[in-house]
Amino acid sequence: MIYLDNAATTAVSSSVADVINDALRQYFGNPSSLYSAGLDSHKSLERSRSVIARKIGCDPQELYFTASGTEGNNLAVFGAARARKNWGNRVIVSGYEHPSVMNTVKALEKEGFEIIVIDPGQDGILDIDRFLSAVDSRTVLATCMRVNNETGAINDVKKIASEVKKINRRTAFHCDAVQSFGKHDTALDGSIDTLSVSAHKIHGPKGIGALYVRKGFNLEQVLFGGGQEKGLRSGTENIAFAAGFAQAVSELEPTAAGLARIGRIRDSLRKRMEQTGAAVINSPPESSPYILNFSLPGFRSETVLHFMEQNGVMVSSGSACGKGEKSHTLTAMNLDDNLIDSAIRVSFSSYTTEDEVSEAADKFELAIKTLQRK
Repeated sequence: MIYLDNAATTAVSSSVADVINDALRQYFGNPSSLYSAGLDSHKSLERSRSVIARKIGCDPQELYFTASGTEGNNLAVFGAARARKNWGNRVIVSGYEHPSVMNTVKALEKEGFEIIVIDPGQDGILDIDRFLSAVDSRTVLATCMRVNNETGAINDVKKIASEVKKINRRTAFHCDAVQSFGKHDTALDGSIDTLSVSAHKIHGPKGIGALYVRKGFNLEQVLFGGGQEKGLRSGTENIAFAAGFAQAVSELEPTAAGLARIGRIRDSLRKRMEQTGAAVINSPPESSPYILNFSLPGFRSETVLHFMEQNGVMVSSGSACGKGEKSHTLTAMNLDDNLIDSAIRVSFSSYTTEDEVSEAADKFELAIKTLQRK
């Protein structure tokens, strides 16, 4: 079976699984306990934190473990907006954020916050000037993802965050970096206040992520409990998965090498699909090479997906969080329904080979020749 839905999740590497298994047995103590088993667990947790922080480019004390990228996004969005509600109520958000950001922002609207959504253009690119023009003196939060999970569109969040601060230095800036972490630079420079990452997009385990919070940045507490993670994220830390996360980070190929290798693979599939004359490419030309989104007008996404699976290839029609619903990102791009209903997302990882993608292209061509148009 050829697996090409890595934007949804990646296969856990065998060495990560081994590290997790060893940690489950060796570091069973509660890291908050003061006896030796607890201290050993605490030391393991801090070693893992340091490895991940180094990759993000932050101080270990600025990194907080979470249960997922979703939880990190919730903590950042709710925490930043609520901490600033005494002087403002406007929140700026890109129109193609992940549901863990978009739905959290919608929840803030029920609390009285004014939500300004800036949709991308039909080319999938976010208009930075439009985004910045919405920032005013009462803007408490601006949030924009680094890489879109459906099309691979890349946002220069370092530039956006810096420009937001020039307009209103008090505005908090959050970045969902789940799809970019380990593949693209995270570009921390003091303008980005919070940034979320997740292990299972880089061959680590599901069920653990991390949230960068700039030193001195104020987040209102969202979770309450025993005060773990310096009170930001209460709940006994997952020592074993943190170790697995760190192991996955240690196995990442150099960013430039990964982008070049995956870029060649993505470009070969893109060329093959363009040559069929049946495909419309939805991903921007300068998108992340790890994701290619295209439509096959006349063929329903579900029909193509089932055909591909029956022929040994797993791909998707969009975000796994959409559960088969119409693509949120392509809808925000205001694409024609025929393109949205026939969209396919192919996503790659460090495990993906040229031979696999060549065979997948063969199967797509077979689908076009075999399936009946709707």
